[in-house]
Amino acid sequence: MRRGEAVWKYERNEQGDVIRRIDPEGNATDYSYDKRGQLTGVWYPDNSCHRLVWNERGQLVEEQLPNGGIKRYRYDDLGRQVSREDEHGALTQYQWDAVGRLTRWVLPDGATREFSYNPYGKIIAERDELGHLTRYEYADGLHLISRRINADGTQVKYRYDNARLLLTAIENEVGETYRLDYHPNGLIRQETGFDGQRTAYAYDLNGNLLEKTEHGDDGSQLVTRYERDHAGRLVRKTLPDGNTVDYIYDRQGNLLSVEDGQWALAYEYDKQNRLTAEHQGWGTLRYGYDACGQLQHLRLPDNNRLTFNHDKGGHLATVELNGALLTSHLFHAGREHQRQQGQLLSHYHYDDQNRLHAHAVTQQGNHLYQRQYDYDRAGNLARLLDTRKGEHRYCYDPLQRLTRADHSQDVQERFGHDPAGNLLMQDRPGPDILAGNRLMIQGDHHYDYDAFGNLIRERRGKGQQLVTEYRYDCQHRLIGVTQPNGQTASYRYDPFGRRISKTIEEKTTEFFWQGDKLIAEHHADRHRSYLYEPDSFRPLALLEGFGPEETKPYHYQLDHLGTPQELTTPDGDIVWSAHYRAYGEISRLDVGKIDNPLRFQGQYHDQESGLHYNRHRYYNPDIGRYLTSDPVKLAGGINAYQYVPNPTGWVDPLGLACVPTDCPQSQNGKTWKFNSDVDLDWRKKNGSNYEQMRRGLDEAFRRAGIPKDEYSVSKWGKDQHGKSFPTEWRVQKGTNRGAEVNIDDPTLVPSKEGPKSPHIGYQTPGKRAGGGAIRGHILLKLVPVSRSKIGTP
Repeated sequence: MRRGEAVWKYERNEQGDVIRRIDPEGNATDYSYDKRGQLTGVWYPDNSCHRLVWNERGQLVEEQLPNGGIKRYRYDDLGRQVSREDEHGALTQYQWDAVGRLTRWVLPDGATREFSYNPYGKIIAERDELGHLTRYEYADGLHLISRRINADGTQVKYRYDNARLLLTAIENEVGETYRLDYHPNGLIRQETGFDGQRTAYAYDLNGNLLEKTEHGDDGSQLVTRYERDHAGRLVRKTLPDGNTVDYIYDRQGNLLSVEDGQWALAYEYDKQNRLTAEHQGWGTLRYGYDACGQLQHLRLPDNNRLTFNHDKGGHLATVELNGALLTSHLFHAGREHQRQQGQLLSHYHYDDQNRLHAHAVTQQGNHLYQRQYDYDRAGNLARLLDTRKGEHRYCYDPLQRLTRADHSQDVQERFGHDPAGNLLMQDRPGPDILAGNRLMIQGDHHYDYDAFGNLIRERRGKGQQLVTEYRYDCQHRLIGVTQPNGQTASYRYDPFGRRISKTIEEKTTEFFWQGDKLIAEHHADRHRSYLYEPDSFRPLALLEGFGPEETKPYHYQLDHLGTPQELTTPDGDIVWSAHYRAYGEISRLDVGKIDNPLRFQGQYHDQESGLHYNRHRYYNPDIGRYLTSDPVKLAGGINAYQYVPNPTGWVDPLGLACVPTDCPQSQNGKTWKFNSDVDLDWRKKNGSNYEQMRRGLDEAFRRAGIPKDEYSVSKWGKDQHGKSFPTEWRVQKGTNRGAEVNIDDPTLVPSKEGPKSPHIGYQTPGKRAGGGAIRGHILLKLVPVSRSKIGTP
């Protein structure tokens, strides 16, 4: 296959299955199959292998992973999966009723989640691991959820267009309504938020967004227009203030440059369309890859050179800085068990549900400190014992929201929530008054908003005479803050909305980015670079100083959330250490020999305001809320100002949508909502089920943005005729690792997240939890085959 000047070569067996793939660099990946044509093995260029074992029914019974781990699956006589054993021996069990519906989910620690159904196979009740019950009611004749009754008795109601079965209204727990209106083709014409904010959309004949109009509650309008090329790619965006952003692509569709007249961005690629250079402002990032496509070389804007070496499972083995060892990592069956950072050696221990249970730090054999984590049956952090910072205990309400944090070395914290889930600080005097999820009054703090729901003024103190003012541009980005003492700060952004500078009293700091991660900051007195764990927002190291000759490395020590707890030198000395309140505000510093602005994943502390810059928004840790509403609207949840439902188990690295940390069982039933930016509803389209599925697959692969030849089949299923069919495709290695396409029918196996109807799902490269991956779904009437029958619920 030829793409531009690059050529991929394929060898096939007599049945037409690909048995070898050779990339343009000459790296070969080999595939093997059994006599039924089912994939049995993948051999990667680094000689690692992923093996699959199938039973006589064509069901996956064992996976031998490249990292040496083994997963096993068992099924009953009716072909339903009854257990899954992970690579660490932890067993998850599934129980089914007589008609094949999942009724009980038994976790490795014995905790259970139970499901009840109506005669039509729809879930009507879900009992969580602590016995809390969530109930669902359905609209007569539509089989669509009309009411969700939460475990605390609060209710969310849903209304639909009976003709097209489209969601038209959501009534939240306090009776406020979110309304959705549609064009005849089913695309959203207008949405009106719980606070009355209206946004209207216009599309071209192919369903691409052409115009977005935001209506202020004072009658003002902000109109953004989009121009596209023949392939539907965005080539110009005209902002409400008349400024334009232009996008240029190469013949392969790679983005070459973005220009807004202020801060130019430009990109270079290799023959395999992998990013090799990223130019922003005066700085450049350069990338190089190993034989498996994993990032191996990174040159920073100050000419520091980093080398990332990986083991055969694709996990990070070592990081080198200018040829010298910076960190080394030891993984076992997918888990990091040891990390060497200079003289410090960290040991990590996990429980049966892959949650961090203990982190111990030693220095040349001498024990320094340890953190131990204990969880309740629902996966919430119940106790943290830190030998340096004391004991912390946490309590939660029936909706798994934090209500109490007891700290042995700090003040105690108490939290409440109104029926709509808004955080209330119960340990502070005075009332909390909210409207449309906007915080209006908290104690002696009064908050004012502009016509588009952005916080513009905070008034506090006696007679509310201490005033902090906030200013925004036409894209609702914070561009200025004025403190009560008159001190000002101003902020600038690049075409992607990433903050590129802040100026305080004529002193400017510039910022550089690697995707959505802050990679460096620079001003006249200081240059810093930040390194992260692969595919995550968890910081790994801080490099202080400009260039190889001046750079001094420091190592981050993190908690289970990925929040910095300490910064240490290569000799093991602690140069920064802090105590936190539950919602991320530092209560006091133990050690402050250097400054560290990183907080929760994706957050940067601004000392001038006390706010945390969180990529797309600003977060106020003092009140646990964002200053502005969520730009992705319902895709981020029905409360547009909320940070996360539980700050001990969730993070929001992009300021768009909260995700659980790398604890698989901490999700607690995250609710999915249709988002027109990433989801499609094809349930009304004509054609057979197979035709719809194949068209949906083509669209899903297109939206995931990765060539099909980079995927390998990771799961198979069978249709009603017994024909085998792939149901899940994944990119297992390289910079595109994490990309996925799947066919799913949650009516067969209920899922904690995602749509409840048959669909094809896709995910762009990266990680779900804190990795910035975009996920979307294409809803279909039926899918004739589903990974649910053999995959993990």
